[in-house]
Amino acid sequence: MKKILFGLAAMASLTLTACGGDYCDRNEDLAKDLSSKFEECGFDTSVTPDEPTDAERDACKEALEDCSDDDKDKLDAALDCIDSVKSCSDKSTAEQTRILSDLLACSAKGGTVSAACAASIGG
Repeated sequence: MKKILFGLAAMASLTLTACGGDYCDRNEDLAKDLSSKFEECGFDTSVTPDEPTDAERDACKEALEDCSDDDKDKLDAALDCIDSVKSCSDKSTAEQTRILSDLLACSAKGGTVSAACAASIGG
């Protein structure tokens, strides 16, 4: 169950932040940070996302071209939210639920990006 929850949270954060340039770099950093936070919370982190390839990094950066300035602001808001999610104070179910709820709340933080940006980033 914990593996499934970790995977869902990781997918949600990666989907939110998969748009080019600075967003790609921040996404990589946040994925590593979230992995550490999840480990501190007692989630099974033995299954983590693979490190992106150079081709995936390039594709991510190219996707930014289809995102408007408003889209980028929304993506920034989601990234800022994910970055501010605090780790667990213990490994209790309550703390695990709290961190997952915080991450899911970040998905709505920035709102909805344009159709062109969403199609480009795969969201």
